[in-house]
Amino acid sequence: MFKDNENMCGELSNLKVACIGGIFEIWKQQPFCTEFKLLEGNPVESVSWKGVDIGFLLVEPDKEADIYNLIKAVEAAKEACIALLIPIVVSAVAVEVPIALLTINPERYTDKSELYKNIYYVIKSINDVVCIPELVNLDVAELAGLCQDKKNLIFAMGEASGENSCMTAAEKDINKIDKQRGNAKGKVRDVLLNVTGSEDNLSMYEIQEVSGAVYDWLDDEQATIIWGATIDDSLGDRIRVSILLGE
Repeated sequence: MFKDNENMCGELSNLKVACIGGIFEIWKQQPFCTEFKLLEGNPVESVSWKGVDIGFLLVEPDKEADIYNLIKAVEAAKEACIALLIPIVVSAVAVEVPIALLTINPERYTDKSELYKNIYYVIKSINDVVCIPELVNLDVAELAGLCQDKKNLIFAMGEASGENSCMTAAEKDINKIDKQRGNAKGKVRDVLLNVTGSEDNLSMYEIQEVSGAVYDWLDDEQATIIWGATIDDSLGDRIRVSILLGE
């Protein structure tokens, strides 16, 4: 049911963010963009990806060349043998590339800053459980396995405080994911679950409880949940739960 992995990350992984097209100008204006290092060089050239373990490729295609460059960047990253690449595409229509995509529909957001904050939490959730020594760390290979042979990636993040805050935050995630998937539900068997809270407000019991709830929601005996736990004392009495799934 679970893969419980403690301190498996070994050396800290090298995570870089790359942008294609006009999204770069928008991304660099976000207050949180400096938390993650930008890829040095052109993402369509494999030499730029050398030494990178985890890459995020941000694209908001407004012309055909952006899709072409997205495909070329995916090929370049594969040629450089990057361990994990997650393209995040801001688009209201489906984009076909030979890799699992995390597509964010801008029409679901009234405020563009909220859209980019969502992108931030996608990157942060993976950065926290792989690149920063924490309560429970994950291995890059396990995250790569989650994305392998998948067509779509879906992400949701919820926060809650007070009694049963961990479960409440997880329920928010589940509702968001159900809304995103609508009636076009694919088979989900791999899920990354990351729970973040202050040292005084986060227990392993709560994490196991949330893992069980997500497992029941998936309703598949073959489902695998890999999870990490992150300490962030700035959250106070709030708990943050993020879910990344592949289908």
